[in-house]
Amino acid sequence: MTSKIAYLDGVRGLAACVVVVSHFFQVFAPSVFEGKPEIAHFAFEGFAARTPLNLLFNGNFSVCVFFVLSGFVLSWRFFHTKDRIHIYSSALRRYFRLAVPAALSVFLAYVVMVLGLAYFDDIRQTTSSSMPDPFAASPDVLVMVQEALFHTFFSYGSAYNPVLWTMTYELLGSFLIFGFLLAVGRFRLRVAAYAVLAVIFIDSYYLGFVFGMALSDLKYSGRDRLAFLRRPWTTPFLLCAGLYLGSYPYVGVEGTIYSILTWPNSSNFSFCVFYHTLGACLTLTALLISPRLQSFFSRKPFSYLGDLSFSLYLLHFTILCSLGAFIFDRLHPRFPYGFSVALTVLLTTPIMFAFAHWFYRFVDAVTLSVLGRWSKRIFEPMVRKKARAVKAEKTESM
Repeated sequence: MTSKIAYLDGVRGLAACVVVVSHFFQVFAPSVFEGKPEIAHFAFEGFAARTPLNLLFNGNFSVCVFFVLSGFVLSWRFFHTKDRIHIYSSALRRYFRLAVPAALSVFLAYVVMVLGLAYFDDIRQTTSSSMPDPFAASPDVLVMVQEALFHTFFSYGSAYNPVLWTMTYELLGSFLIFGFLLAVGRFRLRVAAYAVLAVIFIDSYYLGFVFGMALSDLKYSGRDRLAFLRRPWTTPFLLCAGLYLGSYPYVGVEGTIYSILTWPNSSNFSFCVFYHTLGACLTLTALLISPRLQSFFSRKPFSYLGDLSFSLYLLHFTILCSLGAFIFDRLHPRFPYGFSVALTVLLTTPIMFAFAHWFYRFVDAVTLSVLGRWSKRIFEPMVRKKARAVKAEKTESM
């Protein structure tokens, strides 16, 4: 049994790239997120924000894809084998797998801040971005360490590196999965538990973990129950429906193709979160039943992006708000706004990928390798003991 599913890594890599693009837009074209024509810099902003074109910079949809993928990936080995050792092993490693790279990304942002390399605040008046300055955090090293190791994972903290708001969801969502699998993962009536969780988390990002786990259950518990969906029309239908819901706008939907998705007396309901999560689930379903999509996202460029995805996600924002902001600050007095933004993107993006490549090779991959050896050392004796017991039982029954 392979350690990972290549085409899912490819989708994760593409989603990470969309998150990078979304933050370029958030800094240099904030009107697409805030819906304010008075701060628009480009003619396309108002139109793109309210049409499926926003899939190109819809970072929230990509985050929901991450959560659904996590629900799927963290549970599929258990459903495939019904062996709880996979749960224990994943649970033991999960905090460290997330915390080591994330904490180092916080430290990097802290170093940028204390060395005076933060330039985001210098360009905010020009770009009209209302995004909080990530380098306005405390310069106290103890505060930084506490943020990196605790608040990031247990209180939705995002100081120093704002993209880390997802880490609490990732950690707690992971243990939601582990707890579910241990409690009801072997019971046939667990479908009722899925329904209960879906109702509880209908207005929360944790819904993505529930959807991902349910898809994993359908795919790997015995026979492939998703196979009945393999019809000539189902993949295009599910993909179009998923991308339609995933492109639900950040700004007002009145008069758009999304207006039918709202209902009255729902001002406190997070439509973006719900529809982006549902869209991610339908998109993943299309991928799971389509050999062509699986083959496409298993190609080497997507595989490489999948390897880099976590590192790119962790580092890009710090680089954007330091080096990217510096480049734009030097270009804008000399060139038109649009040209300055385009050149900033072209110069900054390769640096982001270079840093992500280095970070993956020397931090993320090393962390995965060390944790893998650690887990194997702890659980391999248990696996061998269980295998001997099964073999002995078969021998006695002969």
